[in-house]
Amino acid sequence: MVRFLGILIAGLASVLIVGAVAIYGLDGTGRIQANLHDMAKGELAKAGPLWASVEVRGRDAILKGEALLPAERREAADKAAASIDVIPGIREVRDNTTARFKSMADLERKLAESCKQAASELPDAWLKCAVKGQSVTLSGAALTEPARRSGVDKVSAAVEGLEARETIGDTTTAHYRSLDGMQAAFAGACNAAVAGFTLNWMQCTVLGRKFTLSGLAPLEAEREVRAAKARALLQAIKGVETVSDETRSMPALTSPAACRKAIEAQKGNRSIRFAAGTAVIDPKSHALLDALTVAAKRCTGVSIEVEGHTGRSGDPESDRKLSAAQAAAVAAYMTDRGVPAEGLSARGYGADKPLVAEDTDEGQAKNRRIEFAISE
Repeated sequence: MVRFLGILIAGLASVLIVGAVAIYGLDGTGRIQANLHDMAKGELAKAGPLWASVEVRGRDAILKGEALLPAERREAADKAAASIDVIPGIREVRDNTTARFKSMADLERKLAESCKQAASELPDAWLKCAVKGQSVTLSGAALTEPARRSGVDKVSAAVEGLEARETIGDTTTAHYRSLDGMQAAFAGACNAAVAGFTLNWMQCTVLGRKFTLSGLAPLEAEREVRAAKARALLQAIKGVETVSDETRSMPALTSPAACRKAIEAQKGNRSIRFAAGTAVIDPKSHALLDALTVAAKRCTGVSIEVEGHTGRSGDPESDRKLSAAQAAAVAAYMTDRGVPAEGLSARGYGADKPLVAEDTDEGQAKNRRIEFAISE
């Protein structure tokens, strides 16, 4: 029994001794590997590249990391491996590095694809991309400054996501400083599109970036000319989406009766006024004359005579001359605004055709008038 216990104790002691040796040996190996790892990291930090890392397993050093291009990977990995390989105790340096792109052409293509895809998703797709090597240049004109900044930020983020670019150049601009500024410019364009014409029958409205032209023209030919000019002006404004032409023309008046009815409907009981004793048309009568001009422009195949009449001043010749001058002033006003001169004439009758007796100031005022005679 005593002998058995002695053998058992001796066996346990042997196991403990072997375990202690094993543990001590493993600890020493770990310290050696850690030292080699620290030295390899130090050499890699000096030799580069920044994108690489090193791991030591036993006595083998393993390079890891991702370069942009194969040529960059080979050159940097060879330099790093050479610096680590001379460390005492390193048995082998294994290169497990990779390259993200196959070539510079592949890198440029993917940068361009990323940039153009992001740009195509912007409203109006206004931004353009140019890629050369690792440099990306953004160009184009956005509608507003906020839209420009938002677009540049979005496209830049997409390009940055590849982690492949060297620089991003921004040459973009904006047509308007703000959305309010754009709307103000559109309103001004609307006004300009219908201004500069006599007899401004055309209207322009804007909703968002869409313009609408409307109104009744006295003649189809005039409608076509004015609408075309207005459309061209609006379409040249930056940011315009559509220009809709909803203008129409009034039917032509081809008989004296129809022409007379249209002119009388516009004139009614109103009178065309002049500065006292002159042929200078009172500006307050311009609106009436414009309406009469529109009616006269619709008259085709008829003759219109502008008749001037005055009150009796005591000098028949002076009355006739004044009435002729006033009739001529009205005719000139109408021809200047598009009534064909060949269908329009003027004649002064002086005081020869009074409407009422002139024994009162009111009667004299009624006799001072412009009338329109229509014939075949």
